[in-house]
Amino acid sequence: MFVMNTFFKIALICLCLFFSSLNCNGQENSESWIETKAKITEIHNSISRKGTQAFVDVSYSTSNGKTFQSRVKVMAIPYIGTLKSKNDSIVILYNKETPQLTKTSEVSFLNSYGIYLLFGAGILFSIWNFTKKT
Repeated sequence: MFVMNTFFKIALICLCLFFSSLNCNGQENSESWIETKAKITEIHNSISRKGTQAFVDVSYSTSNGKTFQSRVKVMAIPYIGTLKSKNDSIVILYNKETPQLTKTSEVSFLNSYGIYLLFGAGILFSIWNFTKKT
């Protein structure tokens, strides 16, 4: 019983520390980001044993009519890459002060850290099963 209580306390502390670090973003969605549609001009998939990343070159127009080109990260499926195609339209966010800075809202927390969450859940489940048997 003591082992089980200690395990759950440690797991709770780890989860609290993990979720407290979620708000650490270099680029926050704020008033300075403007949403617009962009056209994909080129796709770059980076597939390796360490992970899969996908970037697309996009062409977009700002609210004052100027056209820019930039590269943004899009959701990637492991060992496959992105499901986007050339000439597809995607929604991007560009910085009001510096329109060359762009990002997509597609890349979420789960896309970035989902595999780590699955590994952590697997380890916790294994430890729980091991302590239950002893």
